[in-house]
Amino acid sequence: MAKAIWGINPILEYLRHAPEKIEEIVISKKELRGKVHQIVEKAKKLGLPVRIKKDFAPPGIPPEANTQGVVAYLKEFDYAELEELFRRAKERGEKPLFLALDEITDPQNLGSLIRSAVAAGAHGIIIPKHRAAGITGTVVKVSAGAVSHIPIHQTKNLGRLLEDLKERDLWIAGLDARAGSTIYQLDLDLPLTWVVGSEGKGLRPSIREKCDFLAAIPMRGPLDSLNAAIAGAIALFETIRQRYYR
Repeated sequence: MAKAIWGINPILEYLRHAPEKIEEIVISKKELRGKVHQIVEKAKKLGLPVRIKKDFAPPGIPPEANTQGVVAYLKEFDYAELEELFRRAKERGEKPLFLALDEITDPQNLGSLIRSAVAAGAHGIIIPKHRAAGITGTVVKVSAGAVSHIPIHQTKNLGRLLEDLKERDLWIAGLDARAGSTIYQLDLDLPLTWVVGSEGKGLRPSIREKCDFLAAIPMRGPLDSLNAAIAGAIALFETIRQRYYR
């Protein structure tokens, strides 16, 4: 079965930016108004198949999902080649800014990180093939459709890929709560890959060793850590601040 995504905004984003990846859209008849009606009209103009169902029970949807009466089935997700990430930076005339994720297993965190990366203008995301969340309907929903805006590369060996990036003149920066320097003390205006570790364990030692430098996010309150999605977003936007808003 094709991969399902759901919700008005994620599907509108796919219709605007990646309609070729949609196989079919299924609509609840009782929700056929407003933005759902816009989805139907846009899909028909693009020549995409649309089914309007009185009995709306599309398969492949988690029972807790809020579909808003609209589901799209996608072709198999097309992970990007690494070169596509570099090409995105070159087309914009910018220093590469990538986000690499080390065993992020929570789809909610992955979706949030993708959304933040797109909002920050990052050029691509790198995720491991094993022991990590991949692109699912939940990830697309949480990202509010941002998945359709950024190339996502999947690798079998994150450590080796980070070495390859270093050979191509990118600096590798790891987020680590125990680091001696903070993200605000480092010069981030350079070709850069941020590496964010898993929700519970942080960066694996083997990945930490690949980093050119480690940085912490300083906290003055009683808590000593942030979740992966928030930490990654802060690092990305501090990079953007240093590059463009000094």
